[in-house]
Amino acid sequence: MHKDRYYDVVIVGAGIVGSALARELSAWSLRIAVIDRASDIPSGASRANSAMIHAGYDDEPGTVKAALCAEGNRLYRELAGPLDITLLNCGSYVCGVGDGDLAKLELLLDQGRENGVPGLEIIGADELHAAEPNVTPDVTHALRAPTGAIINNFEAVLAFMDNAQQNGVDLFLETELTSLLLSDDRGAVTGATTNRGVFFAPVVINASGTSSDLVAGMAGDHSFRISPIRGEYYILDKNYGHTVNSFLFSCPTDRGKGVTVAPTAERNLLIGPTSQLQESREDASTTAEGLAEVMDGARALVPSITPSMAITTFSGLRASADTKDFVINALDSPHGFVNVAGIKSPGFTAAPAIARRVVDLMKDRLSDIITFVPNRKFVPERRHIPRFESLPVEEKARLAAADPRYAQIVCRCETVTEAQIVEAIRRGARTVAAVKIWTRAGAGRCQGGFCGPRVVAILARELGIPPDEVTRHGGHSRLLSGRTKDYWFREAGR
Repeated sequence: MHKDRYYDVVIVGAGIVGSALARELSAWSLRIAVIDRASDIPSGASRANSAMIHAGYDDEPGTVKAALCAEGNRLYRELAGPLDITLLNCGSYVCGVGDGDLAKLELLLDQGRENGVPGLEIIGADELHAAEPNVTPDVTHALRAPTGAIINNFEAVLAFMDNAQQNGVDLFLETELTSLLLSDDRGAVTGATTNRGVFFAPVVINASGTSSDLVAGMAGDHSFRISPIRGEYYILDKNYGHTVNSFLFSCPTDRGKGVTVAPTAERNLLIGPTSQLQESREDASTTAEGLAEVMDGARALVPSITPSMAITTFSGLRASADTKDFVINALDSPHGFVNVAGIKSPGFTAAPAIARRVVDLMKDRLSDIITFVPNRKFVPERRHIPRFESLPVEEKARLAAADPRYAQIVCRCETVTEAQIVEAIRRGARTVAAVKIWTRAGAGRCQGGFCGPRVVAILARELGIPPDEVTRHGGHSRLLSGRTKDYWFREAGR
């Protein structure tokens, strides 16, 4: 039987927005719960995206996106150190061919300046190719944005949530919202019903991504609709991570920003995405057609890219609202319901600024039902699990001397140790996918072909469960069905 739980605030969704908001709210003496139906975080769009921290020139001045993107960029630079998030300050270029594209670049330049983006300039082909020699010689001009950056998007979500939990926030995974609890006159929120019981709270915040219009509908709000847009990507081997040094965009079209080419924070090469409208809010599969479009688009920017460089593919769904902007509001009725919806690009960039705006909104609109008293025990920083691969030899030796498990390499591709995996499990990893998110075990060239069985064994040992109960990403995604020896004896009739 599920027990009832009592909070001041329930956040529905543990993506980058929900996690950043949980951390921002944890600076106040509030009882906060975050619920998410996934088995590990990040999931959804926060897990499958370009990991770009946008400069802020692409959004129409006067929109909420434009107001929050450049501010989010600034906040990531402020928070990356205290929250121990990997951030690569690489800059970005929007590449144009001919006078038609030059006019588009000039429009982006004007928009960016109006949005307060520093350092923007249009450069010629010679300057671009000096910085990015592998870019196609067809490019004649580029918009340079020095504040563009690359982030480890997995670390960012974990960092915000990890710090929020340090400050008293409760995270409930595999917890799906089924309905809202409303007062008898339906004028106020009183909580949320889930598959794991009731969460009583006077405030419910809707940060549920591609499901956010459905959750808003539970509150009687049908003012916007979400259309999922699928984006497909390739990840290329680290051997090719220095093919480009910055985040490269094609000139935007009516379909979006187009295929991009960029190093990841760990120096892989990432190419994509496509932009395909679809009905399904769940289908994040890749397609031959989509991946071909990605490869063709990437090669149009960097001709030396080939399919043989790839180590894996993935796809993500962006929550596109028909308002063409972020939906951030507090409903008059039911009082206590807050929308943070339609957070597509540049939503990841804007997330810290979105969190601050939502807290200000709550102070203004909801101070009659919750009280904002500073949390005097608030700790604003956290440390990630040591990134063993990138440490100096002396530090590796020191760690191994203190804990011999640091001398046991589990993932050869990414040089991940047993100690890192054990620490990830201590911090909440319960699946093979979660261990990969926390440590990068399985993220290398062999994609877990070598380390996968060892990760399963460590999870089973640390969680105290049989190996055949270990899952890839929760639910029914078990990797083993039993011992080979038992199967052999059963088939042999012994």
